[in-house]
Amino acid sequence: MKDLIEIANSRQNAADYFVSPYRQISHIGDPYCLYDEASGKYYLYCTGGYFKCWSSETLKSWTEEGDSYKVTEKSFGTQNYWAPEVYKYNGAYYMVYSAARKEETSLSSSGVRHSIGLAKADSPAGPFVDVYDHPLFAPDYSVIDADLLFDDDGRVYLYYAKDCSENTVNGKRTSQIYGIELEKDLSATIGEPVLLATPTAAWETKSGSTLWNEGPCVFKQNGIYYLLFTANYYASAQYSVGYATASSPLGTYTKAAENPILIGDGKKTSGTGHCGVTRSPDGSEMYIVYHSHADVTQTTNPVANRTPCFDKLVIRSDGTLAVSGPSIYMQPIPSGANGLCKKYDGVTVTSTYAGLNGSVRNLTDGIVSHGLGDEDLYRFTCTADGCIELRYDTPIEPSALWIWGISHVSLSPKSVYAVINDTYKLKAKNFSSLEGQTPVVLTFGNLPSGTKVQNIKLYFEATDAADGTAVLCEIATIAKK
Repeated sequence: MKDLIEIANSRQNAADYFVSPYRQISHIGDPYCLYDEASGKYYLYCTGGYFKCWSSETLKSWTEEGDSYKVTEKSFGTQNYWAPEVYKYNGAYYMVYSAARKEETSLSSSGVRHSIGLAKADSPAGPFVDVYDHPLFAPDYSVIDADLLFDDDGRVYLYYAKDCSENTVNGKRTSQIYGIELEKDLSATIGEPVLLATPTAAWETKSGSTLWNEGPCVFKQNGIYYLLFTANYYASAQYSVGYATASSPLGTYTKAAENPILIGDGKKTSGTGHCGVTRSPDGSEMYIVYHSHADVTQTTNPVANRTPCFDKLVIRSDGTLAVSGPSIYMQPIPSGANGLCKKYDGVTVTSTYAGLNGSVRNLTDGIVSHGLGDEDLYRFTCTADGCIELRYDTPIEPSALWIWGISHVSLSPKSVYAVINDTYKLKAKNFSSLEGQTPVVLTFGNLPSGTKVQNIKLYFEATDAADGTAVLCEIATIAKK
């Protein structure tokens, strides 16, 4: 190798990463996040007050916007304003939500019944006011957790949970997920509700005498309809997310064999559920937005102590879903924010190390795995003459490389340094010796201004405990737009 010009890592810009869970926001539940292209901001809506709202440009920090919903003479609810979701449709912003009022025929222990409302605003922060002087959907049982799908054929669908407070199946209080079509002007439902999901699998029935499938979120990708849902009691560590797929918006939906795809470990994360999906500013990434317990040691009802979380949601090449979480460490801000983008397409990854398990191609699949399975990992033998090379189809101006090992500290590498364009050597950085999932971030701000990069070679050192082997999970290239 020719003589290299050694440079130091530049100082990492704190504005270019965020940390999840975002515990600065607490006393909330049921988060939903809208990316608003008009303002270039994210808007976060939650159960709490009359739908507390926050805004952010990058998910890094949030500005409180106050309550987003305004009670008027049209408001039908008297209590329990829950689970708002907001969509931009036909030039306006629409909010679906559930609220309760006393109902003589209610079978719930509290004597209330939830219905689904529809509110409208001219801006994403509100104030949202009810469109009608009655609920959008009010059957003779409690319905909560409304979600809308605006399909690409122009049709609109409402998804909801038939709440366990008034629903008994086989002698057990049970929440189930249903779907129904809406008129395109959002004025009324069409046809009859269709049952889409009911809790039957072992992972969904850990709460005993009361069972839950709730918090539906439906999106469409590559002709497949994905239904995300949450099972188990929200105050328990077992509260977790699974998904089902169908070829049409109202099913039949088939639950995934790999469920649950999001569950806390009860030590660092707990009660991970009630999710929605948002996208990066450039549309290249999806994020699952959910809440978790702010205090994982709590054993009482956490209604006042939940916090929002954001993790990447990835669709694998075979159509299955994977969540890069639940995470507790810093992540790069979404692609397209702050003048930065994540480059996965047009990146060729090769390795001259001896591979042991997994594929080097796993390193740019977008999935940060938290287990030891080989599906998303690359395990190799560190040697002095080996390296992993990233080659870009068009030269880029890099900002940073994010490199993840795995949660097992002894199997994550000990250190890594980079050689850029076979000319510059970026000084080595160490992986955490305490938390194996903490990413190493190599920063390129000290490269000569305007340098275009065609290839980056990465040289790893294994920990002494790993007997020369190392395991990597993911490498993300962050480039200037």
